[in-house]
Amino acid sequence: MPADEVLRPGRDGATVDLVFEPGGGSWPAAALLVVRALAMLLALGVVFLPAGILVVAVAVIVGATLVGAVTVCGALWAAAVLLLWPFAAVAELSSVRRVQFAPAGAPTELRFVRGARAGAWAPLSGLRRIQLDESVEEPYEGDPAPAVRTLAVTVVTSTGGEGPRSAPKGTDADALQRSLEDLLGPAGVAVVRRTERRVRPEPRVPAGGWVYGGSGSANSGGGFSGGG
Repeated sequence: MPADEVLRPGRDGATVDLVFEPGGGSWPAAALLVVRALAMLLALGVVFLPAGILVVAVAVIVGATLVGAVTVCGALWAAAVLLLWPFAAVAELSSVRRVQFAPAGAPTELRFVRGARAGAWAPLSGLRRIQLDESVEEPYEGDPAPAVRTLAVTVVTSTGGEGPRSAPKGTDADALQRSLEDLLGPAGVAVVRRTERRVRPEPRVPAGGWVYGGSGSANSGGGFSGGG
């Protein structure tokens, strides 16, 4: 993803926004976060479906009816989802979706936007650094798959830090670093980048190895000559 989609002018043109998620900071995006929290809990329930089936089977064995056991398990699952949903939604809405710098030309203030709620403006002097942590998984020799890159951004202030937050997949780390330095460098804010590289592990060969068709061919050859 181009860096200008991650660090870009705000909606009103008065700010420059460091965007961690497209649409972050808008009410439609906040509503989507609440729905996404519910979807995550429902998906988690699907993961535990085999355990639920086992509980139903045990209940039927000890004398419960199938319909009754399924109804009770379903009711417990729905109750758990409804109880956990508010906590999951609050966690999603509390996460920073964008950081705004103002004025756009030469920032002197910043604020964090969580969900659809923008925090109070704070002096830029409280911003210690922006940290970019890049992880590169390089292919092993002979691996046709390309390298995989991920980028996490941490905004470190005098009162703590926000992040790390994952930058959108495919973000150009070099371009983003240059853009942040151009924006914040004049104010004395450091942009620190750390890159960790590792080689993707090769697939393990099963014990004894694989020789596709080799053993069969040898046996076939021996059988044929024996028949002659």
